[in-house]
Amino acid sequence: MFKRFFNKKKEIETIEEKPFFEEVQLAENNPVEEPETKEFDPDKIDWLINDSILTFLPRDLYMHYSDINTKKDQYDPSWQNQGVFFWTDDEPFDRKSLPEFFESYERKPFIFDQFPDYIELVSAKAIPWFGMPGEGDKYCLRYEENPINIEEALKLNIIKYVEVIELNFENLTVLNDRDNYHFLIKPEVKYENGLFYLNREKISLAELYKKKKLKIVTFK
Repeated sequence: MFKRFFNKKKEIETIEEKPFFEEVQLAENNPVEEPETKEFDPDKIDWLINDSILTFLPRDLYMHYSDINTKKDQYDPSWQNQGVFFWTDDEPFDRKSLPEFFESYERKPFIFDQFPDYIELVSAKAIPWFGMPGEGDKYCLRYEENPINIEEALKLNIIKYVEVIELNFENLTVLNDRDNYHFLIKPEVKYENGLFYLNREKISLAELYKKKKLKIVTFK
């Protein structure tokens, strides 16, 4: 419901192949040098991000924890912190006041897709616990004072799971695959007259990506 579409040019790089030498003679005691690994330099792909044809989803990214060995039990705090409560994806772990073993659990990122009027998104500050400072925002969904667990929210199409794609030299083609990938952009970023603004200042898509205000996602 919040989707915006922006069309941009598609550009293609070509790589020139280098010829082989037919024969190489090595000195007997000289070590063979391994080729240098090509490191990923985000600056070199700025133009690919800025010229991408992906569509935009103005959404916040949330996450919850999941451990297949935890049995569903609405009275068990360990299950509640996996099946009911969730956090923004960028909330630091120590602000969640969870036991340390939660860091080994699977993180499942998701966004809100359809949000019915009768559903409430409620939050509270995590109190200091387990040696953690807390103070992070802990969220859950509620209907008429009753919590809605994440499994129910998924069945009601309230949430959709996503996979966040980290760009590297092997997957830059996703920036031209608008059928399967999207730009997830923070709602605080504004779009006016063909330009993007963050804190009332003009900013490029590449800069938003570096600041983690823009992510590339695909639905799972």
